[in-house]
Amino acid sequence: MEPQHVQRRFAIAERPLSARDYDVPMGWWGWSWEPPVPMSITQLLEAGNMDARTAALCGMTIAAHGSILIAAEHPHSGKTTTLTALLDFVPLATRRVFIRGWAETFDYLTQTPPHQTILLANELSSHLPVYLWGPKAVRVFATLADGYALGSTLHADSADEAVAQLTGELGVPAADLARVDLLMVMRIYGTGRGGYARRVVSLHRLMPSDGGVALVPLVEHDIERDRHSHDDAAELALLRARRRGDAGAAGAELARRTELLADLVRRGVTTIADVRASLAADRGERLPTQIRGDPVE
Repeated sequence: MEPQHVQRRFAIAERPLSARDYDVPMGWWGWSWEPPVPMSITQLLEAGNMDARTAALCGMTIAAHGSILIAAEHPHSGKTTTLTALLDFVPLATRRVFIRGWAETFDYLTQTPPHQTILLANELSSHLPVYLWGPKAVRVFATLADGYALGSTLHADSADEAVAQLTGELGVPAADLARVDLLMVMRIYGTGRGGYARRVVSLHRLMPSDGGVALVPLVEHDIERDRHSHDDAAELALLRARRRGDAGAAGAELARRTELLADLVRRGVTTIADVRASLAADRGERLPTQIRGDPVE
């Protein structure tokens, strides 16, 4: 039987939307002159935005109820596209709660079990009413102490800049920000041939440190060789802590998930529906038919 929140998302399709329908994103892609073009995680791998191990690491962390923030300085760098693709790693039993920006009422605190809920804010900024900023953003971070996970994006060009913005400008306490597991930074580059490339340039683990936030490097991008390098020990330490297992088991599972994604790319499994079904099958789940409220809509 499908989880109750999945059944609700089917029911929502039959009636007008309300501001309290947390299962349906409102303004997920912001306001743009052009409609969004969602991409699957394997399409992002084909494009070279990240390597399979980085995607597998993010997927395992999110699947284990971890939190992720994705930062980039320039618009159209791929922040929301990447976050949306990574949501396909979230198990069906986890409810997605789409935060309502300036209109957020925090009703989710009485409607959802924290350890089975991921909070999703399309962007941390004051630019649009559908984005999250100010005291309401600070309160969302505070609810991570209750056991909620969080996925969101922001404008920043480095991990240090993102942390400074969130703790300094926004005022998120360091202890609350340090509950976020992953901080990804992306950039967009001109290729010199009239094209452009998007790349994950860094991935850090956030941890508390002497009243502040420590940035533990996990993945770095070498722009000259266009290659991602990994800190194996730091990655396994994160997975061991998040999944509560030993390093050997975490390492073996990370290798298996990396190969799974690489194999999907080799076999040409790239549509969102096919990738989503493949990841669900790997978790032992069977997806229902297309559900209204997915951010890909």
